[in-house]
Amino acid sequence: MKTVLRAGMALASVCLLAAPAGAQATGPVIEHIDAQGLRALVTGLGHEITNEAVSEEGQPIVTATTGTMNYLVAGTVCENGQCQGLLTELVFTNTPATLEIANHVNQSYAAIKLVVLDGDNVVFSRYDVLNGGTTLGALSTSVSTLLEIAGTIVQSNGE
Repeated sequence: MKTVLRAGMALASVCLLAAPAGAQATGPVIEHIDAQGLRALVTGLGHEITNEAVSEEGQPIVTATTGTMNYLVAGTVCENGQCQGLLTELVFTNTPATLEIANHVNQSYAAIKLVVLDGDNVVFSRYDVLNGGTTLGALSTSVSTLLEIAGTIVQSNGE
């Protein structure tokens, strides 16, 4: 287990250091995100959109693939399609993880949540609040960081 957690912690450090200094400030400040913004976020990362939907609560949801991982981005706290939050989530199936690993990830990475489900399924998620504004670059960095850390932890756990 320590190998899994060390790999994830090392990757988190690398991701933060590897991002260009201006990456988070790229683009205009946005105070809301909508379906168009979600599409721009996913395609800007070079990922393929696999589905789009709107929840009963009016939340735009875009599912996408990196080619190796499937994930979703969803607007939250929405009014008229304009959302003040962004939820990024990915589920790994047939991926055993202990509650000890989940607790360590949840304590070590404040912005990332790991939930262990029945049947060897785990869910990684990250939530971004747009209060006061952010940029699409900052949201892209957030999504990329979650995907990298989750992928590394799961891959290391399988070895």
